[in-house]
Amino acid sequence: MIYYFCIMELDFNKYKALQYCDNELCNHYNQIGLSNICILSRKNNQVYCNGCDNRWVLTKGTFFHDLRKPKSVIMSVMKDLSEGKGQRAIHRTTGVSPITQNFWLLRAADHVIQISDYLEHEMTLNRVQIDEFWSFVLKKRESYERRETPTVT
Repeated sequence: MIYYFCIMELDFNKYKALQYCDNELCNHYNQIGLSNICILSRKNNQVYCNGCDNRWVLTKGTFFHDLRKPKSVIMSVMKDLSEGKGQRAIHRTTGVSPITQNFWLLRAADHVIQISDYLEHEMTLNRVQIDEFWSFVLKKRESYERRETPTVT
């Protein structure tokens, strides 16, 4: 599933209404609003299709899937990074380590469309600020990849 939205502190019913079954064998495949999506666990943000019993979490296919920090903290860190705040300063204020920040940046690079849409609509950043954010992400990614790739001379 590809979502073009971002889930902050989850409005469960709002995002449940946008879900669809991604099981190609299901009668409700790829259809939104059929009332076939039921709640499995609000605590864990899990839903299922009552047509085929396919189960998933609401963040499946998004940048936030399997991340443990609250979404508000993640987006705050990403916004601080996009504005040029240093990673050590972010670590001091949020407790998020530079290693985790780099992981989030790399992951964000893989979810460019979803994050750009969120930054543009939910955080009211303009296109120039979003372009600056992605320039920063790409520079960090290149720097991180150079550190991890051993050079042979």
